[in-house]
Parts: sequence; structure tokens; C-alpha cells
Amino acid sequence: MLFWILIILLIHGIGSFAYAVVSAADSTTAWAMFSMSFVFLLGITQTGAAFSAIMKISKSGWGSYYSRLGEILNLSFIPVVIVMFLVIYFGGMEHLFYWAAPHAEGAAGEHVSPWLGKGLFFWRFFITQALFYLASYIYFYRGREDERKRELTGSSKGMTNIPPAFVCIFYVIANTNLAWEFGMTAIKHWESTIFAPYFWSGNLLVGTAFLFLISLHFLRRAPGIGHDKNTLDSMAKVLLGFALLVIYMFWSQHIVAWYGSVPARSGPVFKQMRGVFSPAFTLMILGVFFLPFLALLYRRFKQSANALAVVAVIIIVGMLANRYLMIIPIYTDGDVSAAANWAGVALIAGGISAALLSIKCFLLLFPEVTVTTAIVKKGH
Repeated sequence: MLFWILIILLIHGIGSFAYAVVSAADSTTAWAMFSMSFVFLLGITQTGAAFSAIMKISKSGWGSYYSRLGEILNLSFIPVVIVMFLVIYFGGMEHLFYWAAPHAEGAAGEHVSPWLGKGLFFWRFFITQALFYLASYIYFYRGREDERKRELTGSSKGMTNIPPAFVCIFYVIANTNLAWEFGMTAIKHWESTIFAPYFWSGNLLVGTAFLFLISLHFLRRAPGIGHDKNTLDSMAKVLLGFALLVIYMFWSQHIVAWYGSVPARSGPVFKQMRGVFSPAFTLMILGVFFLPFLALLYRRFKQSANALAVVAVIIIVGMLANRYLMIIPIYTDGDVSAAANWAGVALIAGGISAALLSIKCFLLLFPEVTVTTAIVKKGH
């Protein structure tokens, strides 16, 4: 039943977006919403591999329960990433990027940097994403081979694996480029040295929240330590740590923009906080920081799967508002709501459905792949 609901939501999202593009006199807002969904979906899926690598580096025993699902979430979404990027590249470039519009060079006496070219845009995205996904695949494949060898021989010595630090490095590179392309360089004459870390730290938070939320479904019958109190408590601490990191990055960006008081630098930052965007900004602050921070201070919330699931949903909604504020104010002054309309909601629901369907299809195509690396231990 769930499978068919996801199919319907996906088809409805595609149809609603196509109708919005075709029927609108100016489809810029629809393309902006598609761009926002693309950036958001990359964040929640790619973090799966980064989470696994972080758990490996920190030698976290409880983290292995979620790591394999995170790796599958990341790799299974590759076809959707390719399709969505090609749709943007061939259909939405002129709507999303001022420098890609016809006759952008020389318009109003402006000069467009050679960095902002369609060809370089394509190859920057392709190379950074390919490096990350290649590292993620090798990490996933070698990890599975190590498990098989241990099961057959009992030897603890595994194959030469790609260091998990490489996955994290390429994750940061790919997400930094993503932040530059779809956030910073889309705004004329705007730059921020802290914007990229602010972006990918947000992805770590929302991706971990999403991973935990879907684990309640995909890992409910999986062997291992399960969602016991110690595991839930550890996951809650990770979410709290990432929430603190995000709010620190947020503060670092906004305090510098405020103190510098250079209109070209501070304008795009403070536009997100004022006027018609202020409700979304309030939702973002509550969902990304205050509500999770207050909830995760209490042991009762940290050791309850249902309570932690509610916190995860709040984080996801808050980060959706964050991505909305990152992209939509570039293309509108708020006279048209991009999210609070049928096409916007349908596009977001369809994108999340695509992520879940990707996992289901991956597990159907590769039934030998288990969804967790955790092993039941006596006396645990």
C-alpha cells in the first residue's frame, strides 16, 4: 500500500511541476521551487554516506545500525540526481541563473565572470558529484566485502578500504560547490566565506534526522541492537550536536553581515528575515534550533523513538524553510508564494517519495544487500 502511495505522490509531483511551468506566464517561481527541492533532496540523501563515514571514524558501535541504510539512501538516489540535474540544465538554466540568460554579457554594462559559464557549471557539478559518489560506492562495496570475508573465515582483517575520511572530504567538496552554484553565485555581486559550511552543516542535521525517521520503517525488522534506549540517546546527542553546529554557522554568517553593514553583502542575508519572508524565517529558527534544542535536553524525549521521530520531523520542516529562504528570495520579493501552493507542496512530497522509492527499488534489485551492518550480540 505504501509503495503505491509513494508512486502516486511522485507522479502527482511531476505532473504538478510540468503544469506549473507550462501554464505560467513566467515560470521562474516554479523553477526556483524545483531548484529548492533538488538542493534539499541532495542534502538528505548524500548525508547518509557522510553519517556512515563519521560513525566509522568515531568508532561508534551504535552507529553501525543506521550506517548501511544511509549508504543505500545515498547510492540509490543517483538516478534521480542525474534526471533532476539534466532537467535544470536543459530547461531551467535561463530562469535560475542571471548569467545564463541570453545576452547576459554586456547587459546594463555588466561583465560576467568566465567562472559563470554553462559548460563550466556542468563540469563543476559533474566532477564534484562524481568524485563523491565514486568514493561512496567504493566505501560501500569494500565494506560489504569485508563483512562477507569475516562471515566466511572469521578473520577480522578486511580488504583495503577507502578511508572514511575521503567520503567526508568529497562530501564537503560536493556540497560546497552545490552551495556556490545554487545559492551564492545565483545572486549578483554577493559572496560569503561562511555560506558553504553553513549549507553543508545544515545538510548534516537534516540528513541525519531523515535517516533516523526512515529507519523506523526500513529497520523495524532488521537484526541488531535496534532502537533501544542507549541507541536512541546516542542519536539524539548527534542531532543536538549538529543543531548547535548549524546555529553557530548561522550566527557566524549573520553577525559578520550585520557588523560589516555593506548593502551588497548584507542585503541578501537580511532579506530572508523581513517582510513576507519573516514567517518562514521564524519557522526555520524554531524548527532547526529552538524546538530540537529544548526537546533534546530531556532524557524522556531522547530515549523515546516516537518523541525522537517528532523532533526529526520538526527538523526536516525547519530545514525545508531554510532551503526555501536560501533560494526563493532570489527570484521573488514574496508577492507569490512558491511553497504554500499546490504545485510547491506536490513537488516537495514527490521528491521525498522519490527518495523512499529509490531505497525500495535498490533493495528489490539487490536483495542480497542487508539494510544494517549491526549484529546481535549476546548480553547486549
